[in-house]
Amino acid sequence: MATELELKLMVQSEYLKSASDFLDEICTLSDNEEQSRQPTLSLMNAYFDTGEADLMKAGIAMRIRAVNNKFIQTVKTRGSSRVGMHARGEWEWQVPSDKLDFSLLAEVPLPDELKDMSWTNKLVEVYRTDFERQVWNIEAQGSTMEVVCDHGLVTSPYGEDSICELELELKDGSEAGLYHFALELAQQVPVQVSTVSKAQKGVRLKYGQIEFPEKPLNMASRLELASYWYEVWLIYWEAMHFMQDEALLQPVRHSIEELGKYLPVELQKQLISLDGQMDECFMEEELLMIKKLMGMTSVGIAMLEVGQWLNKQVHTD
Repeated sequence: MATELELKLMVQSEYLKSASDFLDEICTLSDNEEQSRQPTLSLMNAYFDTGEADLMKAGIAMRIRAVNNKFIQTVKTRGSSRVGMHARGEWEWQVPSDKLDFSLLAEVPLPDELKDMSWTNKLVEVYRTDFERQVWNIEAQGSTMEVVCDHGLVTSPYGEDSICELELELKDGSEAGLYHFALELAQQVPVQVSTVSKAQKGVRLKYGQIEFPEKPLNMASRLELASYWYEVWLIYWEAMHFMQDEALLQPVRHSIEELGKYLPVELQKQLISLDGQMDECFMEEELLMIKKLMGMTSVGIAMLEVGQWLNKQVHTD
């Protein structure tokens, strides 16, 4: 098993070339041979679950990935929250075809409700993802990471959703390098932190649900409350884009206001300034407003700086 730790960034399709050019330039100007662009991949992933969504309810994602006529079976668990980052268990096996091999699951600590394996007889393909993946190996602040740019679609019988994102996966070193490089990128290209995985996008097409973190108790610490409102901000922001609903800007701004109560003064000022910029967007028509919001570099920079601060506090505690 590997523990996958990654930072996922939303990016609009019109900014993909800018992101790719920025990453290419980083590699071209580097004297480090380990820092380089890798071959572009075309990936197909089929995700499986029962009609009753037993795997989803248990926090499990199971897929078969096809890459250049080779097949990889993967199981991922929901994992633990890392304040805007993804940290989860991941198991991968090379398999001879696009058929699932259930014997491999002996290595996975399945939850009690799945241990009898009876659900394997009821699995169906519930959605799939098809996308092009550009890949770069990057080093920053002593941390080694794989940066990928994915562009394509999630499809299911219930509809489709776009894939347009950057993922920074930590391979070696500390999270500080991950955030440092993400902030460099965010200063050049409009990106925003996202906590919605491709698997969650597929599930959302069927159930139409937005998942929110559990609200802390009244006696929760300031750090717990800050982490909660930060996650709520990220979720509403992504939902506003997915649903193309400008009305969701109000809960976005409310979550930012609540978050600011638990942050240091400099970050509070940054969020107040950001809220003022958002207020100006109300002068735009609905679709133009969302487009303008998604093109603001200040949003992604604020998300990353708050996320970086929150993660530092978690590690300090």
